[in-house]
Amino acid sequence: TRCSKSLFNGPCGGSSGGKCEISPDVDCGWQLIIDRMKSIGRLDQLRKNAPPKNWSSARHGGPRKTVLEEHKLS
Repeated sequence: TRCSKSLFNGPCGGSSGGKCEISPDVDCGWQLIIDRMKSIGRLDQLRKNAPPKNWSSARHGGPRKTVLEEHKLS
């Protein structure tokens, strides 16, 4: 989606008036999807559950980790 927060499962609840909470100049990506689905008569498709995404082949390096300096092994 065009979500500024990269949300996969719908709006965050922080949008207002169709704009993202990040900036009033940025449209909420999920609001755009909802409006489009409504206009083509397919809003019911958003109620279907999508299977979980398999992130094992993602190339972003995996989950973020914070390791405190004093916990690192030398």
